[in-house]
Amino acid sequence: MTEEIIRRTTSICPECLQTIPAEIYVDPKTNWVMMRKDCKEHGHFKDKLSIDPDEYKWGETFTDDIGSTVDNSTKPEYVSSGLKECDEGCPYDCGLCENHKSAPNICLIDITNRCNLTCPICFANASAKGYVVEPTIEQIFQIMEHFRSMKPVAAVMLQISGGEPTIRDDLPDIIREGKRLGFSEVMVTTNGIRFAKSIDFLQKCKDAGMDAIYLQFDATDDPEAWKKVRGVNLWPLKKRVIENCRKIGYFGLMLVPVIARGVNDHEIGNILDFAKDNSDVISGVVFQPVSLCGRISFEELMDLRYTTSDLKVAINKHTNNAIRKFYPIATTAKMTRLLAWFDNMPEFGMTSHKDCGFATIIIVNDKDEWESLDDYFDSEGLIKWSNKVYDMVQKKEIPKPTGFLKGINLEDFGAVASTIGKFIDEMTDLGYRQMMKAYYFAGGIKFVKHPEKVLTSKTYQSFARIIASPNLASAANFLHNKNLMISAMHFQDAYNFDLDRVCRCLVHYGVVDPDDNSKTLEIPFCAMNTLHRERIELANAIKGEEAKKAEVIQAEIKELLETVKE
Repeated sequence: MTEEIIRRTTSICPECLQTIPAEIYVDPKTNWVMMRKDCKEHGHFKDKLSIDPDEYKWGETFTDDIGSTVDNSTKPEYVSSGLKECDEGCPYDCGLCENHKSAPNICLIDITNRCNLTCPICFANASAKGYVVEPTIEQIFQIMEHFRSMKPVAAVMLQISGGEPTIRDDLPDIIREGKRLGFSEVMVTTNGIRFAKSIDFLQKCKDAGMDAIYLQFDATDDPEAWKKVRGVNLWPLKKRVIENCRKIGYFGLMLVPVIARGVNDHEIGNILDFAKDNSDVISGVVFQPVSLCGRISFEELMDLRYTTSDLKVAINKHTNNAIRKFYPIATTAKMTRLLAWFDNMPEFGMTSHKDCGFATIIIVNDKDEWESLDDYFDSEGLIKWSNKVYDMVQKKEIPKPTGFLKGINLEDFGAVASTIGKFIDEMTDLGYRQMMKAYYFAGGIKFVKHPEKVLTSKTYQSFARIIASPNLASAANFLHNKNLMISAMHFQDAYNFDLDRVCRCLVHYGVVDPDDNSKTLEIPFCAMNTLHRERIELANAIKGEEAKKAEVIQAEIKELLETVKE
């Protein structure tokens, strides 16, 4: 077997964090997709990206074939709101810089770096830094307004994170303001401790408009796995969060497991089963293969590295191959835009890099068994049909004639064609939308594999609603029928850092510019955690009397942690 180079990109040296060229190739000895790179000062580095080269290459090809990475660049419009030309070079000029290719879907704000846990695995290394970073509520609102004012398409989702965001008593006010500003989805990322201990606080957040809880969930009933990942067995508290959500009638909880090889990868099946058994509360699972911080040897890296391809094998092993194809997130970019257009909403585009992750749905049938979405309808066919209709909408085309005009090409009749063109120009937006909805349904219904079951199966009925009433709400309601969203986001570290991915990031941190507090910096997720976090947080750290107050609060949090251990 000969070596195959898949593509070339730019990465960084794990030692000095300077940019260096990198190659992504198939190793002939292991048949793994690997990244290799050389730093003149610190030597040679390698990392594993996938254990399935055919699937890895298919994902890239499929994304290109359907044209799902349509341009959603906001570069020209960003100039007035902070976009800058490269100075030090990408990715060091994030703020954003002119090289970024995808507009953000998610505004991510760390509302504090304080935390009531000291997890061995933590993106932000929260609570272990010796200083407090906590924007004021006015600064948080400023960041939200920045993301909602971006052109041509504002960020549609708000993710409130930390540290541990539930530490702040004003979290409901922050959620409420996010909804007022027009974020269609407000998500809170949490370890769940406060939601477990205070159903009243959970209710306040729900009443304020919290659409989703992203609950840290790394295992089920395995105390050792919890201690390795979080330092303490959190299983009793996680179950209490679920119970409290059920008591207040809350649906929209996503389980978020961080997976490390040899630590908790054996829990993947148990986590999936738990989600299935509690689907009245839980809408899905978002797996996050661990990002590795610090300096480690290649052997240690291989011992811990868990890729999305490893995850795919584990999911299908447990669900009897319920997911036929793991589509990259960007494959639904046009479909998402089309559903938003049908709803007369901003047409945000999920144009992430194919290596960033995947998203799909697993059916839970009436027998409580895992079942493939492709048993119900042709998902790839529907995606391609959605792409075609979206392209027609962009060109303001109308469908070819049907009924008694079927078979007649109106373009052969110059005067008639001219009249149709004028008709399209003068047609109201509402009228054109309604016509294209009918056209979408007429073509989309053929992708249902057993249409006769629409009258008897809730799953078929839910899918038929997406086609008959195409909008984002009907797509979201598909999850209310025991169906689960299964997805993964593999965030980068210094070993697998790929600049092509960073330039297509859809999840952007919003932070106050330490050099000018009236401005907001916007930094792609992986660039923030790998390159920018420490510098920005040190500059924005609370000083003086306010820091002392925060330290007192932090001490109170540690006392709470002791009750958790009990």
